[in-house]
Amino acid sequence: MEKVAIGVDIGTTQTKAVGFNEDGTVRTSAYVRYPLIQETEGMAEQDVEQIFQAAVSCIGQVVSAVQPLEISVISFSTAMHGLIAVDENGQPLTRVITWADNRAEKYAEAFKNTLLGQTIYQNTGMPMHPMTPFHKIRWLKEQHAEIFDRAKKFIGMKEYIFYRFFNRYITDFSTASGTGFFNIHTLDWDQQALEEMQITQEQLPLLASPTYQMSGLDKELAEQVGLTEQTIFVLGGADGPLSNLGLGAIAKGTATLTVGTSGALRYIVDQPYVHPQAETFCCVLDETHWVIGGATSNGAGIFDWACENLLKEVQSDARTAGKNSYDAVMEQVKEVPAGAKGLLFHPYLLGERAPLWDAEAAGSFVGLKRNHDDKMMMRAVIEGICLNFKRILTELEELGGSVQEIRATGGFADSEVFKEIMADVLGYELSLTESIEASALGAVLLGWQSIGKIDDLEQACKHVQIYETVIPTPSRNQIYQQLYPIYLATQQQLSASYHQLAKLRADLDGLF
Repeated sequence: MEKVAIGVDIGTTQTKAVGFNEDGTVRTSAYVRYPLIQETEGMAEQDVEQIFQAAVSCIGQVVSAVQPLEISVISFSTAMHGLIAVDENGQPLTRVITWADNRAEKYAEAFKNTLLGQTIYQNTGMPMHPMTPFHKIRWLKEQHAEIFDRAKKFIGMKEYIFYRFFNRYITDFSTASGTGFFNIHTLDWDQQALEEMQITQEQLPLLASPTYQMSGLDKELAEQVGLTEQTIFVLGGADGPLSNLGLGAIAKGTATLTVGTSGALRYIVDQPYVHPQAETFCCVLDETHWVIGGATSNGAGIFDWACENLLKEVQSDARTAGKNSYDAVMEQVKEVPAGAKGLLFHPYLLGERAPLWDAEAAGSFVGLKRNHDDKMMMRAVIEGICLNFKRILTELEELGGSVQEIRATGGFADSEVFKEIMADVLGYELSLTESIEASALGAVLLGWQSIGKIDDLEQACKHVQIYETVIPTPSRNQIYQQLYPIYLATQQQLSASYHQLAKLRADLDGLF
């Protein structure tokens, strides 16, 4: 009888369970959304129990939908960098403090440009940024000492789920590599990072391979979701590396580009590479694959901001006519020549992770003249988003070698104009893939490797179909090659003022 594998993807805005047939196609799926809690400046938390129940519900729905077929394996993907402090009884002392939480910013900044910060980056592959538990724990210690003192363990959401399922605190190398405490060279907890934060190895989960199996699911939970206690669970990994795997981008020279509200460029390599100026991350997929890359906070969400402020009449007319307002905006953008008449935009409205790793980074138009109108400004916004990805890609190629193919996913792929500009700026063909459940499929591929269904991860490429290829236009690419050095130079000049402007904003806010 055919068997179904389940990939569980614990994301920032939702948890999803996807049932895959044995050929890698999606059979069924279920998801539960939940809110991001932002009660104070910089906060980005989630309710632990809400996410746990979401995972249980999603698994149960998929199991019910595929009955009477047998579940061969359940494997997990999780958003990186989350932190939960738990007490000696396994009770959460905090909510999930997510990657988007910036309250540890000043502690991350204190490590930047120091020998200690550079050493820890070289060991762990994680730049000095408030997203990582390494800095979140320092923030807890300094700002909430009572929680720090009571914390028996520091874990993430997936570790909490496995604790509830199997009464064990355990994590995989891939998820651990997002904490800032994991040595990507030795595949063990980094003693220097532990000593600096004054925590012990015993306060972190046990480490295991992403293909590590567990069974003996809590009896009550097994009955609730319709599984047996013998069902095989596999640890899986972190969502970023698993997305590369799920997109079939494991061969040398194949990068992945994801552009949603935020975005990322990632590249699988056969050994750990770290950047001399700490501009990229390096995390683990498994014992023989590492992922270098850069995640940007400023993806298509910046386009949404621009639409709120530019070309409002065009959007209003489109809605009145029953048309898509975004498509109407893009039709206007298409009329503007590449380069937006010499107008540049730095898209750092939300601070920035790669390549700046500066939570105080700010957006800016450069070269604005009286002849620039809304259409040109909108074109510059989209080009600025793409130019930022160009910088990340350039850094990755310097570390891991030249790219031959970029596999792309995300909401930006719904726009012909956005796709064309991205291809023209990067100067590479974009291969658009069918795998919209990339992280869940990546988790299942690790599960299949664990149970012996596939021999190696290179077989992942067979499960991914390319439905469109976007080819760059040489004439427009040449224009962007001229723009790119100016973009870099102006960004470097402006970066010196980011923190001064942040202080000025805070001072001005205090006056009112």
